[in-house]
Amino acid sequence: MSYACAAEQAAPLDSASAHRDWHFFANLSYTSRTLGGSIENKNAVSDNVFGSLFATGETMNLDNSDSFMYTLAVQYKKWRLGLNYAPTSFSGQGYAIVDLAGNQSGVLTKTPLNTDIEVNLLLGKLSYDIIQTKDSRFGLGVGLGSSYIDLNIIPQLGNSIIYKGNQPFGFLSLYMANNYHRFLYGFNINAISTTFSGVAVDYSDYTVDLGYRLSNKDVKWDIVGGYRLVNFSIDIQNGQNMIEAITKLQGPFVGVSISY
Repeated sequence: MSYACAAEQAAPLDSASAHRDWHFFANLSYTSRTLGGSIENKNAVSDNVFGSLFATGETMNLDNSDSFMYTLAVQYKKWRLGLNYAPTSFSGQGYAIVDLAGNQSGVLTKTPLNTDIEVNLLLGKLSYDIIQTKDSRFGLGVGLGSSYIDLNIIPQLGNSIIYKGNQPFGFLSLYMANNYHRFLYGFNINAISTTFSGVAVDYSDYTVDLGYRLSNKDVKWDIVGGYRLVNFSIDIQNGQNMIEAITKLQGPFVGVSISY
């Protein structure tokens, strides 16, 4: 079966279409994500200014991000090229802990916080099926990713965190997909830990997929669902400030896939 999953097109090829060299896939999934992790801003300390600011996903009190994930892929024999785009945005009113500088250095206090965060993840991956049958796919892949980050974190007391930028990175991947009659299931793992252009990046992405084939004709339709967890940590040098962001995006998804 040719099954399009939300994070990476990973699926077996059914007996009716396996004789063709080319296959095409598309997926649209709705997801509700939560944001976890932490963010810390370490600014250059001088007299009568504020030092670091620290907040977590819980203390920022952010709403869920309700949005769509988009996937396109094309496969030639055992090679597959896929593109996945996952936009997210969060906002909320919570609090942060600030470390007072100057004559009050080392004094911690809690301050109200307004937060708007946008994290958009774009992944492109080339994969190869080590095992490919009419019922199973298992393989490895390499990819390039880009994480767009827009931070507007405004404390009532202390320095704001205002940052907008794009961080490219590479990653390795492992995937598996199977079918049993019309039931589809599989997983996908992407991960990397390295430094790009002086910026330290830790990225891992775990997806579990389930699905059911509605139509088994030449053009196939699937109902798909599952759960995705994305961990993305980055250290950003922003002028004299250092922003350390540990991001955890997670939540269920449900959608529709079409394949040919």
